[in-house]
Amino acid sequence: MSTVKPKHPYRELFSSLKHLPFLFIGSGISRRYMKLPNWEELLRHFASKIHPDNPLALEVFVHKVGGKNWPAVSTLIESEFNALWLTSPDFEKQRSEHQETVKGGASPFKLELAAYFRRAKKVSEDAHLQDELACLVNVAKRSVAGVITTNYDMLPEEVFKGYTTFVGQEQLLFGGTQGVSEIYKIHGCCTHPGSIVITESDYQDFDRRNAYLAAKLLTVFVEHPIIFIGYSLSDPNIQSILSAIIDCLSEQNLQVLKQQMIFVEYSDTPDHLTAVSEHSVSFKGGTRSIKMTKITLNDFLPLYSELLAQKYQYNPKLLRQLKRDIYKLVTTNEPVERFQIRDIEDDEGLEQVGVLAGVGVIALPRGAERGHRIPDASELFCDVVFDNGDFDLKSLVEGALAKLQVNHSHSLPIHKYVRAYQDQFKANPPEELLKECKTSLEELLNTYIKRQRIINPIGSMEELERRATTKEKWFELFPRVKDIEGSLPQLEQFLRDYLTNCPDTIHTGKQGDKTNLKRVIRIYDWLKYGKAKDARLS
Repeated sequence: MSTVKPKHPYRELFSSLKHLPFLFIGSGISRRYMKLPNWEELLRHFASKIHPDNPLALEVFVHKVGGKNWPAVSTLIESEFNALWLTSPDFEKQRSEHQETVKGGASPFKLELAAYFRRAKKVSEDAHLQDELACLVNVAKRSVAGVITTNYDMLPEEVFKGYTTFVGQEQLLFGGTQGVSEIYKIHGCCTHPGSIVITESDYQDFDRRNAYLAAKLLTVFVEHPIIFIGYSLSDPNIQSILSAIIDCLSEQNLQVLKQQMIFVEYSDTPDHLTAVSEHSVSFKGGTRSIKMTKITLNDFLPLYSELLAQKYQYNPKLLRQLKRDIYKLVTTNEPVERFQIRDIEDDEGLEQVGVLAGVGVIALPRGAERGHRIPDASELFCDVVFDNGDFDLKSLVEGALAKLQVNHSHSLPIHKYVRAYQDQFKANPPEELLKECKTSLEELLNTYIKRQRIINPIGSMEELERRATTKEKWFELFPRVKDIEGSLPQLEQFLRDYLTNCPDTIHTGKQGDKTNLKRVIRIYDWLKYGKAKDARLS
């Protein structure tokens, strides 16, 4: 059976990049993973606080400013909301909490806006969105240099854990950035309500200093590819920033920048194929333009997976601290109080080290020096079912498998290889791999499926056959079967028949179908190889 991995249209694009990218993240990402509103929906929410009985509350303000000029609408809403907040019994608790802050000049509107975004949580029920986010978390570890965003929420900090955050233009301009493992929140953040850019005066102040911001960002744009994700090309925020940047460049340098800019456009058409094209954005009434590569897609998981293939050799958080401390040493000539040698992979407690200096050598997986081939994920899934993989068990288990798990969101079938290693070598595999072994079926299921097993269970395999209108639906419903542990013989036969007749699903099938199929194979792997005994040899 063929296990050739298909090429995505943008694989060649990413593999040709000489440096790791910065992600320029827009509100579309917050909408996707946190169900947060767009600008219009956000203002409608706050307008309804002012006119709670009027379903056209937002239109009252739109009419006053003569159109959907959202900064102008925000200005009017802020004025009326502040007056309401300061007098209405509905906000008595908030007034008590923020009394001194408001006396100091804080806007109640921005305080409530910040609280609204701080309360937002990641979406937890959609299995595919969970898979996307898990992959993006792994991308954050070594596959991007940093993040720029106009969003106010905390999703970047949650996904890009350990990155240093700079809020607003002031911090970005004077905060001592190092250009690696950093988040630039250029329109403010919900953790600093006063930094939020939303009203006309906020944008006027922002535009006044835009040239300085553009000069700062230009360094990032020149040194790194920039991937815009979660934006529309017509977004005024993007238009403003790009316009300021191209004002700094000659036509010749604009051509160089073209190779650095990638715009990801989401299409909600279910069967929309991924496409790569060249796109041009015009400014200054059409007198100047900038060209970039545009990717159109309806599923972010393949995109994140391709980004994951590009990695820093060393921990980027460590590199940032090294750059920062060496820069401080060179520019201030201050004596070093402490010098420590640490594992180049260790990012725990880096803040405790005054200056870091080190030379690291990345260890190849054991067996690599002997030319052993490391399988890709799809080969492992197929081998678990057919037992036909030609892998060197020792080098796979001792060197490659734990790293493959990390690179694939801890979602590979591993029990077959752990059990085979223990049987052959009478020893436990590396501790980091043992920790990946599951002790119960529940650990293989996401929150949504576990809930469905309770409220909408499938009583038997016979009921599953009746309810599954397609083979793909069978994989979706299988985890809800009550006696899932007694279904191993039927499951094994179904998997073998399906993968024999539909071998390409695991490579090129629709993302939801692939996700469901792989989940069922992981369940099969646990039932056959992981459940029978404890993971650890006594």
